[in-house]
Amino acid sequence: MRFRKETVILERRFVPKDAVVIHEGEYGAQAYLIQSGGVRVFTSHDGHEVELARLGVGQIFGEMAMVFDGPRTASVQATDDCNLIVISRQQFMNKLAETDATVRAIVHMLTQRIIDSNNSLINKKSDYEDLKETARTIYQNIAFGLDAQAKMSFQNKVLPH
Repeated sequence: MRFRKETVILERRFVPKDAVVIHEGEYGAQAYLIQSGGVRVFTSHDGHEVELARLGVGQIFGEMAMVFDGPRTASVQATDDCNLIVISRQQFMNKLAETDATVRAIVHMLTQRIIDSNNSLINKKSDYEDLKETARTIYQNIAFGLDAQAKMSFQNKVLPH
């Protein structure tokens, strides 16, 4: 059997429940595709943990530091035993280099928006206007990537009637 180059999995990693896979502030050169299990994404702010997301099978984490070649913006801990597929920065950059310049620009912009949204959530005060702005930013980030039909369905589910 012959495999196409882009379907070859170079590295898998097993991570036991409760183990921290990524530490906030560390530099990373890989992202992870969850093959089985689940993780929680969190950050520390003013001595408190702030959970940003829970991810499961088929989802990827660690991609932002890989795209920006900077420190990790959050920590990731296994909530179950996990089997992960490792995606190296080099693999990602090779794939990205093969795409259109517009796609590369969109990937960069979306990643920056996610970082901005995460920072906004972490640093929010408890006033109503800040909460509205955070909700608006999250809505716009999600809606941006949807086709017209999915966007209409999303609007009907989350916008006030």
